[in-house]
Amino acid sequence: MYYIRFVFHILSSFHTRHSLKMEEYMKKLVEHSEPKPSYHIIVTGGSSKLKTIYNPPLTFPEGACSYEMALIKLETYYSFPNVKSTNNALRVSLDGGKTWKLIEIPVGCYEITDINKELQRLITSVGGKSDRITFSPNLNTLRCMLDIKDENYRVDFNVKNSIRKVLGFDAKIYSKGRHEGEQLVNILDVNSILVNCDVIGASRVNGKEAPVIHNFFPNVGPGEKIVETPKNLIYVPIMLNVISQMTVWVTDQSGKELDLQGEELTITFHIKSC
Repeated sequence: MYYIRFVFHILSSFHTRHSLKMEEYMKKLVEHSEPKPSYHIIVTGGSSKLKTIYNPPLTFPEGACSYEMALIKLETYYSFPNVKSTNNALRVSLDGGKTWKLIEIPVGCYEITDINKELQRLITSVGGKSDRITFSPNLNTLRCMLDIKDENYRVDFNVKNSIRKVLGFDAKIYSKGRHEGEQLVNILDVNSILVNCDVIGASRVNGKEAPVIHNFFPNVGPGEKIVETPKNLIYVPIMLNVISQMTVWVTDQSGKELDLQGEELTITFHIKSC
């Protein structure tokens, strides 16, 4: 009799535990089968930093599922300059160093050959001859070559906001002859574009937490349209249950905001449950 009661107790316990597991399983099944919000979010504006206010706010039900977001498209123009008001100047002399003309390259996106063309135009505008001073790239040494073909011409990089660091020259005066830059050319200081968003987590840059959802470098030249569409979407978790506002901004690899010079920036995100 005692043995029968013991077996019955074991079977009853097994049935109870099995029922509880089935009940939990059914709850999860129902929870996962219910429709959940999924959003395409588009932000756009004429700045590298875009703030959007949502009215009504985006809400995500609390429960076993969390929500995550991925960048699916970014559109803008390759307009961020490598020659700026802080690195666009040099002086030239046309009379052996007696007098000097300050030359300022307009802010923009330049290769060395473009800098050379603009410099020659500006030298002509101050009374010089365009072919007396030329810059050209040395693709083997990754340095810039400066050719001064007239003994009366001089180039001085020792000025405020000098372009010398872009071209790799020292802060000194160069006279007639062929000169190679002392340092490597630093024609572009942007190595990667980082897309940041203040509602996400779980990203790190150089070991530190950072709200980076995507990074890339454009495969087009200066002035052309950038259309970045990741082939493999990488979803990162959203840290909020309610989003009433969201700020998105693009920076270089050092965290410095890109200067898009007023060009339109459009970014599309997708939000889904995990």
